[in-house]
Amino acid sequence: MSISKRKLMILKAIIDDYIMTGTPVGSRTLAKREDMHISPATIRNEMADLEEEGYLEQPHTSAGRTPSDKAYRLYVDTLMNVSTLNAEEIEFLQHYLNTKVNQVNNVIEATAQVLSEMTNLTSLVLVPQLEKTEIKRIQIVKISLNKALVVLIFNTGTVKDVLITVPSEMEDSHLENISNWLTELVVNKRLEEAMKQVKYFAKGDLKEHKVFAEQLLGAVLKNLHAQAGKDVVLGGAKNIFNHPEYQNVDKAKRFLALLETKDTLYKILAANNDMEFTIRIGRENAIPELKNMSVITATYRISNEKIGTFGVIGPTRMDYARILSVLHCMSSSMNEIFMHSLEPEDNNYENNGYGSNNGKGK
Repeated sequence: MSISKRKLMILKAIIDDYIMTGTPVGSRTLAKREDMHISPATIRNEMADLEEEGYLEQPHTSAGRTPSDKAYRLYVDTLMNVSTLNAEEIEFLQHYLNTKVNQVNNVIEATAQVLSEMTNLTSLVLVPQLEKTEIKRIQIVKISLNKALVVLIFNTGTVKDVLITVPSEMEDSHLENISNWLTELVVNKRLEEAMKQVKYFAKGDLKEHKVFAEQLLGAVLKNLHAQAGKDVVLGGAKNIFNHPEYQNVDKAKRFLALLETKDTLYKILAANNDMEFTIRIGRENAIPELKNMSVITATYRISNEKIGTFGVIGPTRMDYARILSVLHCMSSSMNEIFMHSLEPEDNNYENNGYGSNNGKGK
């Protein structure tokens, strides 16, 4: 069903006003707007039609109207105007992130923090997905008679370590040789590709360690997959109390309980990992706990590969246009940071304190 230009103008005005105030909007409020040259009686009639068509709702405690999920969807798709952030905001965002570039975890935490500050919402950031990133270096460090630490450095700057069991008779020099061989064999490959490479290739006198290398990467893959659902960083969880919709204590508690289920948050972000930007409003969310909330997400890249997702979660009454502006700027800044993390390739390895003598003295 098509909506007249007048109805669209009224609906946009209601949504803009409700986003700003959180108060149901009545015909008298609209009639007082300088850009609204329509009588209160006509506005009331148009609002009644919009309510009948499912775009407006009337709370029991007020004569004013509030937008429905359907109205927000129409607003997001056709009515809102997305502008860029001003120079001061862009400088603040970029400076905040650039001060954290020494380690990827710092960048992720900084992203969650600055995103929650700039939107007054709860932010979620999915750390770089290791299955989509490439290995730059593998180092095996023996820490006891039969235990060793496998340290993997990825092209995002991410460092992961996994404890493995090694034969007690295996010498440090052999582990160092295997580290160098593995790095040469799998550099610039993803974990799954690395596993296939090790299975089908052996080199010279290291052929005897092929089985050990396969077991090593298998243990690493199993460990990292087990951790995958936990790699979500939150920011501004308490921001929800700043919104009138969540002044109800029970409602706020349910939201905070949702934030404690990291596996659920991981699913929210991972489900949107293939799209540049997504906006899911109210009942569009598959998770029942989000039926009265909106989730807006964006992706970040390394080269042309999407490696992670971040976004905000909050009431359906949110400033969609501004949030999209913030996410767009944030995505560009993160892409630039992760691109720079590619060079020089071994800096992250050195700066994280891992080396052939780590934990063993000189």
